[in-house]
Amino acid sequence: MSKHYLHPLFMPRSVVVFGASEKEHSVAGILFSNLRKSGFTGKVYPINPKHDQLYGERCYASTADLPETPELALIATPAATIPGILDACGARGIHHAVVLSAGFREVGPAGVALEEAVQAAAKRNDIRFIGPNCLGVQRPGIGFNGTFSKGATLSGDLALVSQSGALCTAMLDWAESNGIGFSSVISTGASADVDFGEILDYLAYDPATKGILMYIEGIRDARRFMSALRATARIKPVVLVKVGRHEAGSKAVASHTGALVGSDAVFDALLRRAGVVRVSSITQLFASAQALSSHIRPTGDRLAIVTNGGGPGVMATDRAVDLGVKLAELGPGTLDKLNAALPATWSHGNPVDIIGDAAADRYSAAMQACLADEHVDGVLVMLTPQAMTRPTEAAEAVVAVARQSSKPVIACWMGEAQVAEGRQRFKEAGIPIFSTPEPAVEVFSFLTAYYENQRLLMQTPGPIAKGTDPDVEGARLIIESALSHGRSVLTEVESKALLSAFRIPVAQTMIAREPTEAMLMAQQMGFPVAMHTSWRPFLDQLEKE
Repeated sequence: MSKHYLHPLFMPRSVVVFGASEKEHSVAGILFSNLRKSGFTGKVYPINPKHDQLYGERCYASTADLPETPELALIATPAATIPGILDACGARGIHHAVVLSAGFREVGPAGVALEEAVQAAAKRNDIRFIGPNCLGVQRPGIGFNGTFSKGATLSGDLALVSQSGALCTAMLDWAESNGIGFSSVISTGASADVDFGEILDYLAYDPATKGILMYIEGIRDARRFMSALRATARIKPVVLVKVGRHEAGSKAVASHTGALVGSDAVFDALLRRAGVVRVSSITQLFASAQALSSHIRPTGDRLAIVTNGGGPGVMATDRAVDLGVKLAELGPGTLDKLNAALPATWSHGNPVDIIGDAAADRYSAAMQACLADEHVDGVLVMLTPQAMTRPTEAAEAVVAVARQSSKPVIACWMGEAQVAEGRQRFKEAGIPIFSTPEPAVEVFSFLTAYYENQRLLMQTPGPIAKGTDPDVEGARLIIESALSHGRSVLTEVESKALLSAFRIPVAQTMIAREPTEAMLMAQQMGFPVAMHTSWRPFLDQLEKE
């Protein structure tokens, strides 16, 4: 297969760093240091006319002095210098860049003009770039860290795509301590050139990426974004959080990246039809990362809860009801198995309360029974450290059972010191582990949302029934009539008539000009009916009759 045209942005073999320095607290300094320390095996060429050497290696004054043409330019110089640098890159044959510098659209009219100058320079030099005002790009699998983020990034198979560099750094810091790795980390910033749609195109067919996490503030090319999102979601799970849901948040987005934010309700509906899971908080995005990195896939939306404490079971149930998660109805055979393995005082239903003195064998028996039940699509297993509890042994028993089933298993070991080793067993086994019930239930809700959205994504309109071909001529007459009256917008009645002409079901609409006519129409259509008018006397008269 031929390589994607954005391949050098994410898998470069050689890099030039504009503004490189040894300053430990500057963006360019950290960027250059990260490239040197991250294990990147490609060539790294620093450019800074103020230095002959950096860290004992040659530093170049301009692109003309470079011994070869690098594949990617990383630019972290003052905003005003960017157009000239892109011209220099074009002259040298460099056609891909990441612009980390800030000071563009987000600062006002002067920044907008400068950003337009950058776009013009990139276009005339045939350069595709990410940014400006971004954290940069990472590809941990090849040791490439083209960001100014401090800290290590583990290699894995999740891609993180974010308009916020700050969120990237927070996610990476959290992920490192939780053993979660990434195939790519892409900070888009203002997305003045390469936007989400093109990035999704690349990630959809990237063999190193198995799942995608996204943080979105605004979309510039909505049509391309939705097309790429639908295509990607068919083959890889996509979870995203979009901010700016309210007016105040939209204003904050504009001041941050200069992105325009459209109707949130429309965006939400589009995502559901695209087969994508939307979460509402960064905490939930973290939880989704755990689920995706564990490679658990949904089989349905019915949850069984196994717990050694009634209180946590109720908490999990409450959250499940809040989120619309179905509690599984355990089958008779499952109840018989549980009755045989558990004390007579167990809860005899879902949640399955196996009582506070439950040892590892009881956890094992309850998990086996629930996972074998055809009415169960996933299990949340919980533990609170009580007098006779052995959290580590119980965790090992759950892990052993989970390995024998394809159904999702999510764990919640509540507490801290006593359950730390047990949690580590789950992390090592790749099972999502939480310290409280609520986020654990939320993860299952994300899985079921993915399951449902994938079902919607695969839906296709049925064929038009025989003998009900579209009334194309009637539709043309409706449009021509509106145009002849100098209108570019159809009325409600005309719109519904147009949809009906193509056999699309709509609510019947009729216009009545006096009360008696309205009553006759209502009787003809059948009750109940809805009526709308701005003429109050008309309503008063109708009510009297």
